[in-house]
Order: sequence, then structure tokens, then C-alpha cells
Amino acid sequence: AVVPTSHAQPETEKQRSPKQLKRLQEQKEREMKKMAKRQEKALQKERKAAEKARKEEERERKLEELRLENEGKTPKEMEEEKRLAEEQELFEKEFLETEEKAPQTHVKKSAMDSNRLGGSHMA
Repeated sequence: AVVPTSHAQPETEKQRSPKQLKRLQEQKEREMKKMAKRQEKALQKERKAAEKARKEEERERKLEELRLENEGKTPKEMEEEKRLAEEQELFEKEFLETEEKAPQTHVKKSAMDSNRLGGSHMA
């Protein structure tokens, strides 16, 4: 036969000391802090995953737009377009940007205006 003993749960039978109560309270606070930290980490992880997915979708969308834009053109057409753009650029560079400047007549500087370093013998 099994004899019931009273020392199975001594904590619940007697009052806890103030130190024990304080320790238990601190332990609960630490646990709450840990849970809050874990929850924050989980939320941050979800946000990062959502942002990553959004960026990936944006990149795929841009690639698809580019593919559709270039889809209708044959390689010959693309080459012709490139050649025309280069010709236009060269034309603009040669004829539109360069403006002839009138030659400036030279005016001889006097010895006083000159930048040369000379002594009194150079008068």
C-alpha cells in the first residue's frame, strides 16, 4: 500500500517569502520580455519577407515590360534603330553644338602689363 506523504508540494502549503515572490516576479518579467522580443523579431522577419517579395515582383514586372517592348522588333530593326540614334548623335555633335568663334585680334601688351619677370634692363 502507498502511504500519502505531505512533502509532495511544500511550496503551495506554506507561504512564500518576499525574496521568493520577488524572484518569481522578475522571472515572469524576463519571460514577458523574451516573448515580446521574439514577437518583434517574427514581425520584422515577415516585413522583410514581404519587402523582398515586393522587390522581386517589381523586378519581374520591369523585365516583362522590357521583353514586351523589344518583342515586336526584329534584330535588323533594332540594329537600324541603334544606327539612326548614333547618326543623330553625331549630327547634333557636329552641327548643332559647335559654333565658330570669330578670331580675336591680338593686342600687344606693354612691358608693364606683361606677366614676365624681368629686371630694369628689359625696358
